[in-house]
Amino acid sequence: MAYAAADVIIALYQGNRRRQIADGAEEVRTRVIPNGIDLERFGGLRAKREVEIPKVLGLLGRVVPIKDIRTFVRAMRTVCTMMPEVEGWVIGPEDEDQAYARECRELANNLGLANKIRFLGFQKPDDVLPKLGLMMLTSISEAQPLVVLEGHAAGLPAVTTDVGCCRELIEGSTPDDAALGRSGFVVPIADPEATANAAVKLLRDPDLWRSAQKAGFERVTKYYTQAMMYESYATLYRQALEGTLGRDRVRAP
Repeated sequence: MAYAAADVIIALYQGNRRRQIADGAEEVRTRVIPNGIDLERFGGLRAKREVEIPKVLGLLGRVVPIKDIRTFVRAMRTVCTMMPEVEGWVIGPEDEDQAYARECRELANNLGLANKIRFLGFQKPDDVLPKLGLMMLTSISEAQPLVVLEGHAAGLPAVTTDVGCCRELIEGSTPDDAALGRSGFVVPIADPEATANAAVKLLRDPDLWRSAQKAGFERVTKYYTQAMMYESYATLYRQALEGTLGRDRVRAP
């Protein structure tokens, strides 16, 4: 009913737009307006990075089951076996599901990672992003995670699960976008070994890491800025106010 009544139907990313069409939305009325990030703020953090790649894997997010922190902890067991100097930081509040947070801490202790995984609680991204070597995302469900875009802008390649639009953020959503290169790796959900191997591959190969860093920054700059998002919505509302947002005037992207 909502799709039938709408003049225009917005999705955050192409995969979600395709799902809307499959669920009954008329294709000609669908558009994609991705989230955008403050490039000036996060891009400025690149200057704070050290020359050497930090041996720190960072997961920024709430400590809740949907973020699958347990898979990150298990992946760290393999990472530390291969690269003992690496640390894992879990950066996010633990008060939403305190029982799950305790489970994650206990798992880290049981795997002998008490000195390798740090649960830092809430931190300002500006303070921690320059200290990380990789952005990690092990969620079992996402839409368009801003944390990946913010990390890319701050100079961080990413390893993500294959959820939401993560593959588009890492590999590109169009041929021109894909031509920028991969900004990290996409791995299956709940696969600690694949997650660990992807992280180690990037940390052990500075050339690959810097290539992914460059691709991520260029992708955000070209497709995912806050200014672009604001302008897209401003245009949408301007057309609505002017009465030019008729169904016959909407075209698929």
